[in-house]
Amino acid sequence: MRYFTVFQKVNECVAVYRKSRALFTVLPLFLLYSLFPLKGYGQVLSLEQALQLAIQHDPQLKGNAYREQGFNAQSDAAAYWENPQISASVQNIPTDGFAVDQEPMTQFKVGLKQQLPRGDENVYTQQKYKVMGKSVSIENQARKAWLKKEVTLTWLNWFYASRRITLLDKEKALLTQLLDFTNSSYSQGASSTVQQDILKVRLALLSLDDKYVQAYQQQSEAKAALSKWYGAPLEESLSVPSTIDLSAILQNHNGNLSAFLNVIDSAEPFTILQHHPEAILLKFQTQIEAQNVNIAREQTKSRWAFEASYGYRQDDENGVSRADFVSFGVQVDLPFFNQSRQDASISAAASKMSASETDFRLKVNELASKADVLKTRLSGLSERKTLYESALIGETEQLSEAELTAYTSDTADITDVVNANLMLVKVQDDLLNIDVERAKTFAELAYLYLPSHINLSSKE
Repeated sequence: MRYFTVFQKVNECVAVYRKSRALFTVLPLFLLYSLFPLKGYGQVLSLEQALQLAIQHDPQLKGNAYREQGFNAQSDAAAYWENPQISASVQNIPTDGFAVDQEPMTQFKVGLKQQLPRGDENVYTQQKYKVMGKSVSIENQARKAWLKKEVTLTWLNWFYASRRITLLDKEKALLTQLLDFTNSSYSQGASSTVQQDILKVRLALLSLDDKYVQAYQQQSEAKAALSKWYGAPLEESLSVPSTIDLSAILQNHNGNLSAFLNVIDSAEPFTILQHHPEAILLKFQTQIEAQNVNIAREQTKSRWAFEASYGYRQDDENGVSRADFVSFGVQVDLPFFNQSRQDASISAAASKMSASETDFRLKVNELASKADVLKTRLSGLSERKTLYESALIGETEQLSEAELTAYTSDTADITDVVNANLMLVKVQDDLLNIDVERAKTFAELAYLYLPSHINLSSKE
């Protein structure tokens, strides 16, 4: 019986044994998780579920809700004047007897003072806090988009490591089969088999063990990095689906891949990315600095205060009534003597506003440049994916089938069959890497274009 047939039968028996053993191993775990499900997601954590969980448990999004409430409350508070001041005093008490009815100037005085805001300072302060409150909603939008990108990239690292382990299992089975064949041939004294062949296969298996270590390390690191978004480590039993769902990456666009590609192809980066949340935040910062300029200019105006007081006097020692006093007054400060300081404050506020405008232009340029790089990368990855799927995968499969046919016809060696299958595994590994890198590029492009497209559409 040919060696290949024997090894195939043995592998089938081993596979049946492993499946039966795995069934009895997994059954208690299945019963356990049926009683205590992992947050309702079972044993597989899809990308869509990972994104939902990350947004649901993100503390910054929850904290921003309180920040927005705080800015809105500060805006309401800025509309009011400062608290009035009330004063009470006993004036002009004679020191020779401390009698309140001895001298006509002795009186009990109660006063009220109200200070007015400096120009329209309160109006501009109120507008400033309103802008800061609105910027929180854009900050939330930017945070969600950034969070989806980061979680997607980490999840894809986990996916790649997991799928690569599956491919390594295939490679190990082929190398083990090749080692068994070379050992058997060498023990039977086959002239074509030398000890170096056995050493080469063993070296390949040792190298494969190193690949296993790297893949498992990448898998563990990806799961650990993913757990930071949830505030708790992921269960060891959690796994990823067998395929990448691009619709989860494009869920803000209803998972419509063609529509998303149309947005990328038709939109000019420097135009659409002006509406990206990161750029809009800098626009809001410019508006805030503009209000600071207005507030600084209001400091050049005088500040007024009005006061009124009532003085009560007792009757004199003979019982003659004394008239009470009512006083009115106005206070005003004179900011004209600090003109240099005020001009410097206005100049500083105006410089900050100009710097914010420059930061906005720099941010748009940075985002647009990154978008061009990502589009170029996506184009190259798509071409490679087409090449692999249309040619390389098919060619390597045909080579594997041809070597197997030649071996069954006694015109080829088992080594050629195994090497052809190893080549097929390598091509599948390369295709897996292309798919993952392509999905990562989609995630980064989605972070740039989707929020910008949504903001632009809302204005039209």
